[in-house]
This record gives sequence, C-alpha cells and structure tokens, in this order.
Amino acid sequence: MFAKNNFLAKPFDEESCENVAQGRYNSAADKLTAMGICPLCQSNANQKATGSSVITQFDNANASMYPCPASTTTTTTTTTSTTSSTTSTTSTTLLPGSTTTTLPLPTTTTTSTSTTTSTLGCTCAGGTPSQMTFTTGLRTGACGHLASDTNPNFFTLQCAGLYVGGAGVGVPLPFAIPTNSTTVTNVTACAGTSLTLSGTTPAEAGNNRCSGGSNHNGSCTTNADCPGGKCNFLICTNAGCLFGPPLPLPNGAHLNAATSTCVINTITGNGSGTGDCNAGTITNYSLPLSSDIFLAGDLLAMRCVGGTTPGATCAAGGGCGTVAPGSCPGGTCVNDNGRCTDNGAACCSDADCNTGAGATCETGACSGGTNNGNGCITSADCPGGGQCRTFIQPCPICEPTSHKCNGGPNDALACTPVSTPDDGDYPTSHECPPNTSLSIGALPIALHNDTGTISLTAQNKTDQNNVFCGYCKNKFTNAFRNPFVACNTNTDCASFTGFTSCGQRTSGAFSSADIARTIYETGLPAGPLTTGGPAVHQILVSIFCIPPTFSPAVDAAADLPGPGAVAFDGSVVMTP
Repeated sequence: MFAKNNFLAKPFDEESCENVAQGRYNSAADKLTAMGICPLCQSNANQKATGSSVITQFDNANASMYPCPASTTTTTTTTTSTTSSTTSTTSTTLLPGSTTTTLPLPTTTTTSTSTTTSTLGCTCAGGTPSQMTFTTGLRTGACGHLASDTNPNFFTLQCAGLYVGGAGVGVPLPFAIPTNSTTVTNVTACAGTSLTLSGTTPAEAGNNRCSGGSNHNGSCTTNADCPGGKCNFLICTNAGCLFGPPLPLPNGAHLNAATSTCVINTITGNGSGTGDCNAGTITNYSLPLSSDIFLAGDLLAMRCVGGTTPGATCAAGGGCGTVAPGSCPGGTCVNDNGRCTDNGAACCSDADCNTGAGATCETGACSGGTNNGNGCITSADCPGGGQCRTFIQPCPICEPTSHKCNGGPNDALACTPVSTPDDGDYPTSHECPPNTSLSIGALPIALHNDTGTISLTAQNKTDQNNVFCGYCKNKFTNAFRNPFVACNTNTDCASFTGFTSCGQRTSGAFSSADIARTIYETGLPAGPLTTGGPAVHQILVSIFCIPPTFSPAVDAAADLPGPGAVAFDGSVVMTP
C-alpha cells in the first residue's frame, strides 16, 4: 500500500488505501473459492474475516507508524430546507507539511444531527391562530343535488338542511339546522397557510352550563360544579362534548306528528382535520357522533300566549282542545297543534275542518304567500313566497321571552335559548332536555365536515340496486339484523342466519322523484381569513350513513337505514 505512494512523506489517504487492499484481498478469496482450491482450513467467510483483522491491526498501530504530532481542523456544514435541517460536523487531522489532504486518525470525530422540525413559519394574516370558531346561520339556497342514472340533477339539496333516508322517506325534508350553533376547534399547528385542526376540551372552549340540580343554568367545567345535575359541554369538540343544541325532527306529514323525534348529538371522538387560512377551507374535519333519538311526538299541543308563563303547556289531560284549569295566568291557552288547509282555523283533527271541501288539519301553517295562515305540510303549499312553519315541538322549548323551559323534566326552569326561533320547533337548549324515558337508542354517525364538493355514489348489490349504505338484512321481510351490521356485500352477512343480504331499506336517497345514484354536497370556502379578524361566510357539508333505529314507526317514516346529508351554512372566525 505504502509503495504505491512511494511513502516519501507525501500526503495520502490511508483509509482509502486500506479499503482498496482489503477489496483486492476479498476478490482473490472469491476466485480461489470459485476454482475449488480454497484452503480446507479456511472458508471463504473466514478468509475475509482474516483480512479485516489485519486491517484492524494496522489501524491500532497508527500511533507508532505516524509519530509526528497532527493538527486538527473542524468543519461544520449545515443544510436547511423548508421541511428539515441537517447539521454535520467533521474533525480532520492533517499530516505534517500537508494543508489539503485528509487522513482520518484515531482522534477523528464525526457527528451528525438531523431534525424534522419545519422551518416554515405561519403566514396567516394577523399572525398564528390558536382557534377557529364556526357558528351556524340562517340562509337559503342550494348546496347540493341528487343525480340518477338518467338525470344528472333531479333534486336540489338546500343549504342549512338535513336530509335522511332512501327514496321512500315519508318525512317532509329537509329538517332545519338550528341557528347560532357554535363549535370551537383548536389550531394545533400552522405551516405557511396550512392548519392542523384538533378538538377542544370543555375548559379550552368554555361556555359550559349546568342542567338540573342546585346550580341549574350556572357555568361549569365538570359535573362536580353541578350538584344534583350535570355539566353540559356545549361548544367544545372533543369526545364527550355536545354537538349543537337539541335537534328537533318534526314529521309534518299528514297524521304523522306522533313519529316526530328529538335528537341529542354527542361527540364520541376528538375532532381532527386540516384547513387553510388563505383559502378559508376545511378538509375532512372528523366529528364522530352518537345521536340519541327521543320519540317524543308533539310535546306542546296547547300553549300559553301572554301572561306570566308564555309558551308553557296548558293542555288538560285530554290533550289538544282541552285547557288545564288555572293555566296561563294573565294570558290565554291557544291551540298549537294544527290549522285547517282551507281557512286557517285552529284544529286538532280533520274533523275540525271542512272535509267535504277536501280540507285537512295539518301541523304547519303558511307564513306569508297567498295561503298565509292556512294549514300546510311543506312550503310548496304556500305559493307566493310563503314558508310552512311547524306547530310540532318534539324537543322541549327554551321560551325566548321568559327564558324558561317549556316541556320536559326541567319544565319552568331557567334556560338560555341557543337557536333563533325561526320555526315553531325552536329555540331549544340543553338546559331543557327531553325525558330520558322517550329514548329509543343512539346511532353512530360518521360526520366529516368539508368546504369542498363531496359525493357518495350508490352501488348495485346482489339483491338490491342503488344502495348507498348497506346493512345486513332479510331480503324477503326487509328486516335488519339487531344489533345492526354494516356491510359491503352479501359475504359480510353470510354468518348472520336470516339476515344474509346486504342493502338499505329502500333504494336511492331523499326523494321518490327518481332513484338517486349519486349524492352531491358543495361547501363554501371562506376565502382569506385573518387571525383576530371578522367572521366570514363559510359552508361545511357532510354525507354519511344512518343505521336503523329499530323503531318500526321511525324507520318507516325516515326510511332507515339509508344515507344522510347535511350543509351547515354559517360563519367562521380565527382567534389568536
């Protein structure tokens, strides 16, 4: 090795020399092995190990072979990108008389450090945000549509509306999304304009209130703050938090008010997703829900108007048309059940209307339009721009003037109304819960909110076409396995005797006008957001599956199991 450099005190790379020598030695060993003349006492592997041992002995003798003191210089190189930073430090020892050639000796030290911390700072206008707050509002317009195999747009999906079920749904849709419903989300990371979003705890979001007990309507952080009651976590987005106020789902179809339900949505997993502060987008923000369903019908068929107990129930034991003695002090007990379709007269049943002329008693009344005040089922019954307003209250009401609960176990207790009383089934409040005895169970709902355009396309199964949400069922009776089992094919149901078919209750979605193949929902990005700036209009949309409730009346009315779709129309604000 040394002879190749004449060893004339010239600088040379000793490590490279050793590597070349060992490589030649190993190559010779391989040739001997291939020719079958390898020494019997040495295998090929042992020959190469011997070569390595010799190199090690030379390395250990370096101190005596190079007795002259060495000089050491240190070079540090740092490489930085927008995603990672790498720093390498190398100490180099030079032979006497050399200023350029590297010779690693036992005193050589090499250290490398790598990190994955982003060096790209947050560039959101106004600085780095810590939270985003979304609040629902009251707007109208189209946020989606249904497409069939023959018609690309046969049914419009409204903003601020909730749609459920297959093509056989009997409930007038959409259900109204409550206004002033707020959710607070943490911004856990910001790189450039990209945001990482996560759920908030009750303490981080605040605005929690006691329901029941000695501290009813008082602020709280845990149940310990509510002796005899419980702490409602109203606007946070971690597991255990409530999602929105109580959600009334009135069934305004003729003679079907009894199947109206109240839904309490509780978040079952911490919120998570991404966003962009420059575009004002939210992408796949997951909020898994448990939707507790209360089959309540109409809680308030007769209500007080005026006096000291506005909105309170005043029906006697006979229900609609009967008045409890002493009710409504200073006010009047009025019918809050229905109106005749021909003249708007108060009614409890069709018998109270001019049935000979085809009039019926309906649980809604037109507000505005040419049929103002007359009974209605949907706004289509209110030409001239009118809206059909319901008389059905499946959830207890937080009366907006007295701030007292109307109906439910907390009847007459104080409350803070959440939603705007745009319709007769609002405002609601978690301080006015439904009776627990009315619960028919809770359903898991996989809510994924997005500001983009999302879609869900139905599949043709072995036993049913146009299936959006498959569950194991009996294809002859259309009964579903209890507890429900989600499926993609019949194979997923093969082990459930009597429920070996995969499908939903009725093909399609939301309308019998055609059999839907694809559901489309289109959100609305807010555009550039400023930390600490004003609230900006934003629409969040989601499409999901709804399992069966196993209440024959509810499943028949809502055509469950089947798909669901929602558009939350509101505003968003970023805070530092």
